[in-house]
Amino acid sequence: MARLVTKFKYLKPNRKQKAGGYAKYIATREGAEKIDESFRYSFVSSKQCKLIEKILKDFPDTKEMHEYKDYVANPNAGNASDFISRAIEDNAHIAMGRKTYADYIATRPRAERFGSHGLFTDDGVEVKLDEVSEELNRHNGNVWTVILSLRREDAERLGFGEGARWRDMLRSETQELSENFKISLDNLKWYAAFHNESHHPHVHMIVYSKLEDEGYLTERGVQNLRSAFARDIFAQDLVSVYEEQTLRRDELKRYSKEYLHGIVQDIGKDVCSSELQEKLLRLAERLSKTNGKKVYGYLKADVKALVRSIVDELEKDARIAELYALWYEQREQVIRTYTETLPERIPLSENDAFKYVRNAVIQAAMQIVNGPKDETELPRQRVNPSDEEVEKKYGHRMRTTWELYFWAKRLLDREGEEYNPHRAAELLKICAERGNTVAMYRLGKMCLTGEEIEKDVPAALKFLEEAAKDKNEFAEYLLGKTYLEGEEVKRDVVLAERYLKRAANRGNKYAAFTLGKALLEGDVLGKSVLQALELLTASAQDGFAPARYLLGKLYYKGEEIEQDLKKALEYLEKIARKDHNAAYLAGKICITEAERNTDKAIQYFRMAAENGNDFAEYRLGKIYLFGTGVKRDKELALCYLRSSAEKGNVYAAKLIEYADEKEAGKKTYAAIGALWLLHDMARTMVQKIDPGGRLCFAADKKLRKKIEEKKQAQGLKQD
Repeated sequence: MARLVTKFKYLKPNRKQKAGGYAKYIATREGAEKIDESFRYSFVSSKQCKLIEKILKDFPDTKEMHEYKDYVANPNAGNASDFISRAIEDNAHIAMGRKTYADYIATRPRAERFGSHGLFTDDGVEVKLDEVSEELNRHNGNVWTVILSLRREDAERLGFGEGARWRDMLRSETQELSENFKISLDNLKWYAAFHNESHHPHVHMIVYSKLEDEGYLTERGVQNLRSAFARDIFAQDLVSVYEEQTLRRDELKRYSKEYLHGIVQDIGKDVCSSELQEKLLRLAERLSKTNGKKVYGYLKADVKALVRSIVDELEKDARIAELYALWYEQREQVIRTYTETLPERIPLSENDAFKYVRNAVIQAAMQIVNGPKDETELPRQRVNPSDEEVEKKYGHRMRTTWELYFWAKRLLDREGEEYNPHRAAELLKICAERGNTVAMYRLGKMCLTGEEIEKDVPAALKFLEEAAKDKNEFAEYLLGKTYLEGEEVKRDVVLAERYLKRAANRGNKYAAFTLGKALLEGDVLGKSVLQALELLTASAQDGFAPARYLLGKLYYKGEEIEQDLKKALEYLEKIARKDHNAAYLAGKICITEAERNTDKAIQYFRMAAENGNDFAEYRLGKIYLFGTGVKRDKELALCYLRSSAEKGNVYAAKLIEYADEKEAGKKTYAAIGALWLLHDMARTMVQKIDPGGRLCFAADKKLRKKIEEKKQAQGLKQD
C-alpha cells in the first residue's frame, strides 16, 4: 500500500555539534561525485557499504525511508547512492547552523523554485530568504524540522509530483501545525521547500514560534500531523475506506440499540437473567438517584465505570464484535498510509468514536427507570436546519463560488453516481477560503458529525467559528448547541449561551428553541421560565413545530406557567396534521370538561391514529365502546383497541378482555381503574428503615406524581 514517510526533529538553540565527515560530504557530493546511469546498476562499493553502516548506526530511523527499503530490495550502487544522499540530507540540520540549513533546503539542486529560491510559506506571505536565514540565526527558541516523502509513482498518481500541490496542501494544514506544535496562529512561523528527486520527491519544513519559549511537540502531536497530511495526500485512495468505515460504525450503532432494547424488554419476563441484565438494573438504580443530565460525560467516575463494563458485555456479542473488528480494519488501512506500526486496538468501551454506544446504554437504563413511555413527552423532531435553509439565507453572498459549492453538494448526494465526500470537502475548503460562510458551515458540520468524512472536531470548530465571525446564524447555532451538549467538546455554558443568544437575536428558530428549552429545564443554564417562554414563542411564531408542541404542552399542563387550554389548542392545531403527538394532545384538550367537544376530539384522535399513535387508538376505542358523546359502536371500538394493543398498549389489551361483558360501561371502567390503581400503588411504595430500625413502607412522592399524570393521560383519572 502507498505510504507517506515522515520525520520530525528539532534544532536546540546554541547547540555545538560535530558531524565528522558528514559536513564535508554534504558540501562536496553534489558537484564531485557523478554517477551515470550505467554505474547505477553496478555492485555497491565498499565505501558505500561502510558509509551506509555508519549512517544506520548514527541515525537508526533512516531504516524507515523509502530509499533504504529500495536499497535492501535491490542493493546496487544507484540505490546505495540514493539512500546515502537522502539520509545525509535528512540529517543535515545536525551538521549545519539554522541559517545554513534554511539556505540549503531553499537552494540545493532539484529544489523546485518559486522565484529565486524554493522556500515558501503560508498564503499571502512573501518569503525573503536572507531575512528568514538571519531571523533563524538570531532565534534562541526551538526550531523543528519536518520531512515528508512519497514514492515517485504514488506522487504522480496522487497529483503530488510538483511543488505547487505540496505548497497548497501545507497551507491548508496551518491550523493543524498550530494546534499540534502548541504554537498560537499569530506566532506560528513555518517555511518549506519541495525537492523533486527522481525516485522519492519530498518536502523539507522548518517550524518555530515568534516567541522563543512557546511551542512543544508530543508523540500524540506527531501522530496527529502524520494523520492530517496522509488524509490530504491519500484522499482519493481513502474514499471507499471511509465509506466502509462509516457504514460499519452506523451498523454497529443501530444493532447495539436494537440489542439493548431486547435486553430491556426481557427484564421481568421469565427469561434467564444474564450478567448484562443485572448490570443494566444496577445502572438503572444508580441513575434513578443521580441528578442532572443523564449523559456519559456528566456522570460520576464509578457510574462511568459501570457503563463501560456494560459496553464490554455488549462487545462479547458475536455480531457487535464482528462489526467492531470490521470498523477497525478500515481504520488500520488509513493508519498504514503513514506508518507501519499499528497501535493496539482498544476496547469498544474506551473508543470515543463510539460514544453513542455508551449513551445508548444509559438510555436503555433510563427506560427501566421511567417505565412505559409517556405519550405526552416532547417528540424527537428535527431541530437542525436543512442545507437548503442555509443556502436560501446566504446564497446571494456566494457569487463566484456558487457553482463550486453546488458541485460539492452534488458530490455529497449518497444516491448519486458521483458520490465523493472527500472531494466535496476539498471543494468546500476552497469555497471557505474565498469567504463563503455556507461552505464554512457545511464543512464544519461534516467535520463535527464524522458521518461523511473522518471526524475532526478542532477543524469543525475552526470552520464554524470563522462562519460565526461573519454573522452566520446557523454556525452560531451549531456552535452553541455543541458547547451546550458537551459531547464532542467540553461543555462551556458561557460560550453555549453566547452563541445561541446571538443566533436567536438574528431570528434563528432553532437557536431560540434550544436556548428556550434549556432555560425551561434549568439543568445546565439555570432556570428562567420567563426568558424560556419568550424564546419558545419567537421560535413558534417562526413556524418551528417542536416549539409549538412544547408551548402547547406547557399551556395544557399549567405547571410552569398558568394553564390556558385555548392557547394550548391554538399551538397544537397548527401542527396536528403532521405531528401525531400534537394531534393526540389536542384531542385530549377537546374532550376535557372545559373544552367539551367530542366531535373535534375524535377528529384529532383520528389524525393521530392514522399516523400510528396507539394512545389515540386506545382513546377512540374507549369512546366508541362506552358511547362517550357518540353512538356506541362496539365493532369499531374493538377495531381501534386491537390495533392499539398490537402496538403494545397494555391498557387497550385490558379493555378488550372486558369488552364482551354485558355491563361493559361503568363496571368495566371501574374494574380496570381499580386494577391499575392497585398496580400503581404498589409501585409507589418504597422500603425504608424507621428511626427504631424497623422495616416500613412509604410512598415515593415523585413516582406517585408521575403516575397521577400518566393516569390522566390514559383516561383512567379525570383531569
